[in-house]
Amino acid sequence: MTSKMDVMEEEIEDRIDEKTALLSDKLSEILAGVEIIKYQQRSDETSKEWKSGELIPADRVVQSSTIKSGYDFGAEKAVNGNLATLFHTSCDLARQWFRYFFSEERAIGQIKVVNGVSDQHKYRLNGARVFVMTSDLHRRSCRADTITVREGDNIQAQTYYLDCTGNTGIGVEFVLDTGTCLEFKEIEVYAP
Repeated sequence: MTSKMDVMEEEIEDRIDEKTALLSDKLSEILAGVEIIKYQQRSDETSKEWKSGELIPADRVVQSSTIKSGYDFGAEKAVNGNLATLFHTSCDLARQWFRYFFSEERAIGQIKVVNGVSDQHKYRLNGARVFVMTSDLHRRSCRADTITVREGDNIQAQTYYLDCTGNTGIGVEFVLDTGTCLEFKEIEVYAP
């Protein structure tokens, strides 16, 4: 036999479960809204150029893969100062990456990225994220760290600025988890 106290206890537990579920749903809605706001802010921030310190030259650059073709699309093409060349990964891996190593640990400010193409393939770069490599194994996010490709078919429209101010590391890594190609005309990393 269940006592009146047991019944009341079950009713209270049921109410707590209902309230917990409602609070959980509300919290999920709030967090989703915060993520949308953060995404919009990051998107807006990547179009803003600001004064940076000196260019941090690449000591070496490497990429996850290289597209097979008769042309040279190696990682060094992204740091050669020539907008007529580009680096290009293969298009068949789930995750593509590009790493830009410094000669020593450095404080990082802004990163300038010029999209590899400005035609219908420009959207391949959409969602690419940049991380500061604090060591060979550890990464840190930047303030404005995700590229949201904009309309426009010229170099100016397809140039993005990522804010990594406040981070120190041995280099930066670009990651694209969309299962498509990663390609840049040029990448420049600046001190704060």
